[in-house]
Amino acid sequence: MSDQSEFFAYGYRFAALDDVKQAQLEHQEQVYFETKLPREDAHKMLAIYDKILDEKIFVTPVGWSFLLKMQENLRHLNVEEDKIRPIPVYATFTHNPNSENSALRQRITTPEKRKEGNAGIRISIFLNVALCILVIAMFVISLNSNNPNILNYKSNLENKYAAWEQELTDRERVVRQKEADLLEGPEAESGEKAETNE
Repeated sequence: MSDQSEFFAYGYRFAALDDVKQAQLEHQEQVYFETKLPREDAHKMLAIYDKILDEKIFVTPVGWSFLLKMQENLRHLNVEEDKIRPIPVYATFTHNPNSENSALRQRITTPEKRKEGNAGIRISIFLNVALCILVIAMFVISLNSNNPNILNYKSNLENKYAAWEQELTDRERVVRQKEADLLEGPEAESGEKAETNE
């Protein structure tokens, strides 16, 4: 574990190094705001204070102390107390084992919930396997189907055109045969007529 001196910043001791870094950022923003604040204009100062609260710029005690100074400046500028919004603090500072929060934490971390989570993972894996099998079955059906689709359209079209070509070749042969018969028929008749005239 790190040395505890790393967790000190601006008169506060923090539980984590990330909180120290956040406090340092808030101190830099505090310095910036102090140079830019309109100290004599109550309306503008109140608007800046409200904007800082809305954007949740300050979340550590370092920033909250700056907000307390701003509240005091607003009071000195005779801003009504009900117009000065309270500083929101989203942290719990007391530990009461009998409180609702601890009961809620215990409900969240019970082993039964973990078992339900494992069951959910098993169901998810089962459903994923079933869906994969269905997708593979759809591909097999699509590949073996006679109807053209994106998987077998080339072979289906080649087969269809080959069948058409064979059919046209057969018809052409029949037509040529009939033409040959028709052409032979008048020559044969004219030859017979010539023989009978002689």
